Amino acid sequence: MKRIRPRWKTLTPIVLILICLAHLSFSVNKSKGSLSGAIALEVVGPVGTVMNSIGSKVESVWLSYFNLVGLKEENESLKRIVDQQNNQIVQLFEERAANSRYRDLLAFKDNSDLSYITSEVIAWDPGTWSQSFIISSGSNDGVLVDVAVVTDRGVVGRVIETSPNYSKVLLLTDLSSSIDSVIQRNRVSGLLTGHGHNPLSLDYVVKDDDVRPGDLVITSGLDGVFPPGLALGSVTVVDKNSLGMFLKTEVSPAVSFGNLQEVLVALQRRPPFDWLTISPDIKMIFEKKNSALKR
Repeated sequence: MKRIRPRWKTLTPIVLILICLAHLSFSVNKSKGSLSGAIALEVVGPVGTVMNSIGSKVESVWLSYFNLVGLKEENESLKRIVDQQNNQIVQLFEERAANSRYRDLLAFKDNSDLSYITSEVIAWDPGTWSQSFIISSGSNDGVLVDVAVVTDRGVVGRVIETSPNYSKVLLLTDLSSSIDSVIQRNRVSGLLTGHGHNPLSLDYVVKDDDVRPGDLVITSGLDGVFPPGLALGSVTVVDKNSLGMFLKTEVSPAVSFGNLQEVLVALQRRPPFDWLTISPDIKMIFEKKNSALKR
């Protein structure tokens, strides 16, 4: 059975300490060196030391708590600032990249005979067979069907459908795409044909023609859509052992379609041949017809 300690034994040390404290207070104005004062001082001194130590620890813990609260708030504030700065850095890089792309497009426009507008690629056709996308310019912006869509790197495709505010662009990689082309080095002609994927092929080039890997394929300007001299791609494979009278060739597109964000859209169709410069009367008729289509 647990032995219960008498209450007076528990209270006795506390009472003695209080008496000593009272005695010390009472003897403040008394003469120095009294025996009772010395005894009281000896009793209260260790207690004061313990209390002072406890008070210092409590104060230290309390101050540490407030310091931790302050540090947490400061860390959260710094984290918000860092997040904001990271977002600003990302935005600045995006703006810088966009500005660089626009500068290249504007430089191309300034050196071109045709009038172009800049348009954004806003959606890709999800179809399996069609290679096309939607741009943010339409008939209200002067876009016509069968006009060239290009970048500063080369041909993208042509417009095949328009609405007041949007247009659909058929890529040169599409199965139904074919563009009259020439080899820039020696003007060997052929028809650049899409296959729904990379690579393209340069068709109807006879085996006696000089075509080499690395040759640049450009537009001839004879199809009434694309102006002459625009880059289409580079020859990667030439197979003279293929069946028939024509070479089997493969061409890698000049434009990287996966990275397209902005394009240039021509604002007028081109005549299929340069014979308009020979006959001013025919040229005038064509220009009138083109102006009527714009309206």
